[in-house]
Amino acid sequence: MRKAHGFTLIELMIVIAIIAIIALIAIPNLLSSRLVANETSTIGTLRSLASSQAEFQARQIVDQDADGLGEYGFLQELAGSVIPRGAAGLLDPPSISQSLGNVDALGITTKSGYVFVFFLPGGGGAEIQEPALGAFPGAVAADANFQETRWACYAIPQTIRNTGNRAFVINQQAEVYATTNVSVQNYDLANLAALQANPDAAYEAGVTNLAGKFAVGVGAAQDGATWVPAS
Repeated sequence: MRKAHGFTLIELMIVIAIIAIIALIAIPNLLSSRLVANETSTIGTLRSLASSQAEFQARQIVDQDADGLGEYGFLQELAGSVIPRGAAGLLDPPSISQSLGNVDALGITTKSGYVFVFFLPGGGGAEIQEPALGAFPGAVAADANFQETRWACYAIPQTIRNTGNRAFVINQQAEVYATTNVSVQNYDLANLAALQANPDAAYEAGVTNLAGKFAVGVGAAQDGATWVPAS
């Protein structure tokens, strides 16, 4: 009769050690892959937003001052979540993913581990952030003329180093800029207030109300960070 043979304690310990080594190697790679995937998806979303905004403005879906020049739209308008200012009904079909129109009480929306913070220019140099769902503005905006030529959208990680590393921004010029998020200002959901207080953060010194261009160069932006074209 053959004697049953099992694993010895030493053999089990060796197997456990091998599994632990594989996990130590694999888990950081999986996390890194997820961060890269989130960033790539976010860059693509911002570029699609720029195309949708250009179409929205060209179609004059919103023309609050009736001057024949369309204005750029809020995310909720483009996503078909609310009736565009001064329009008769919802945008159908929507210009952007409906998930981007799912704005919360802070006026932000999330996708692929990133928080999207959208701004239109307002009167008196004060930018208007995307309103919270249920608090959408009426037919008259603060400055329709500026809204014919300017907008900006930032995308920041929900949790830095966990859902994304870099922060991104795009405007009507349709080029995505990025900052490494490791210098003067770390942008993520926990530091949302810093961005809300300075919508011109990525712009050149002296710019207000989303006018002008994004800053290029080490520490050249208003927030002291370095913003460069994203790749």
